[in-house]
Amino acid sequence: MKYVISDCNVVDVENDGRILPHRDILVDGSVIAKISEHGKEIFEGARRIDATGCYAVPGLIDLHVHLFGTGMPSKVLGAGKSQQRLIRFIHTGLGKKILGALVSSAAKNQLYSGVTTLRAVGDFCGSDIELKRRTDAGKGAAAGLRMFVSGMAITAPGGHGAGTFANTAQTTEDLERLVDEQVAAGADFIKICVTGGVMDAKKRGEPGEVKMTEEQVRAVCDRAHGSGKKVAAHVQSERGAEIAALCGVDSIEHGARLGENSLGALRDRGGAVVVTYSPALPFAKLPPEMTRMGELCKINSEAVMDGMTVGAKQAIAAGIDVGMGTDSSCPYCTQYDMWREVVYFSRFVGVSFAQALRVATLGNARILGIEGITGSVAEGKSADILVLKRDPIADLSALSEIAFMFAQGRFIDAPKPKKMKKIDAVLDTLMSSVGE
Repeated sequence: MKYVISDCNVVDVENDGRILPHRDILVDGSVIAKISEHGKEIFEGARRIDATGCYAVPGLIDLHVHLFGTGMPSKVLGAGKSQQRLIRFIHTGLGKKILGALVSSAAKNQLYSGVTTLRAVGDFCGSDIELKRRTDAGKGAAAGLRMFVSGMAITAPGGHGAGTFANTAQTTEDLERLVDEQVAAGADFIKICVTGGVMDAKKRGEPGEVKMTEEQVRAVCDRAHGSGKKVAAHVQSERGAEIAALCGVDSIEHGARLGENSLGALRDRGGAVVVTYSPALPFAKLPPEMTRMGELCKINSEAVMDGMTVGAKQAIAAGIDVGMGTDSSCPYCTQYDMWREVVYFSRFVGVSFAQALRVATLGNARILGIEGITGSVAEGKSADILVLKRDPIADLSALSEIAFMFAQGRFIDAPKPKKMKKIDAVLDTLMSSVGE
């Protein structure tokens, strides 16, 4: 099928977000076949879609996703008997069916909100891997969505996600076995949890207690790299970042202050830092009774957010790639708010709207190693295109108003993700409180 996006303004993320006015974009199958001045060429046999006054941008790329939740706050997300009962249920036949429906719905919401590529960083029971197989085959409501999946994460006993979305092992041999199992199951990369997090922290001001030793991290990284897989690491402390960077991790997720050794190791290896403001901001700013995560979580989230911002700025200054993701499924982290993460990134990291949009598209594509395939609206690239009603370079909230879109050539007219009004109202208020 051929389509012509007629008379749109192309946002060129490869060149500082400059606007190329009055362009026609020919989509042929899954590829952007031609971009020309409006009316200069006749594309026979193509369906014309009027985009006068609209803006074409690349599909968003969410680098840090969990598909097993909605973003609705729940005590189940903390430890306790309710969580244990839920985990037992998920491993039953009925539980797996419900889980499959949940992750499928989440993926559709991601897609319909403008995310055309995502990286899922920890699941239950291999649910993300199974969903990717169906999506890649063009099946299901999320067809067209490009997915990179880790399957279950890996950590040491007592580590972040242990017993939920992470498998655990103590010895290097057993950790290597877990890597082999994930690769055999179809994982595109390996996710590890080097430190704890704000949800499981036990001490005030210590959200990133180190859980994996240097030897353990190095064993996982060496094994994964031997299989051609990159390693992404949950990290929320400076010491955790140092262990991750020095022992072979390819991307530090969430982040913290980075010492010179960490910066040097990441830069030399071509590593990256991926920030996630979408959970940190609600945890830090909303009262515990709203997030249902407790006062300690709130206090530690403030420390995490500060460290994340400092680390991102350090990485950018050192020439290290910095990306972004939503950490969807955390309280107040929905499956349809990547546009908010782009806004947060601009405000907290201190970059222009154009620079933030580039990070969310071409920059994130570079971290995934697919910048030659997607990440910009350019001839020869995948037809991953959002046609917006307003100019995102003037106002990033325009990313939430999609007239129509393409995902690997699949046309979606007036996409409408399923939203939660009460959550949106809280997030709108929260966003307005964050300084421009």
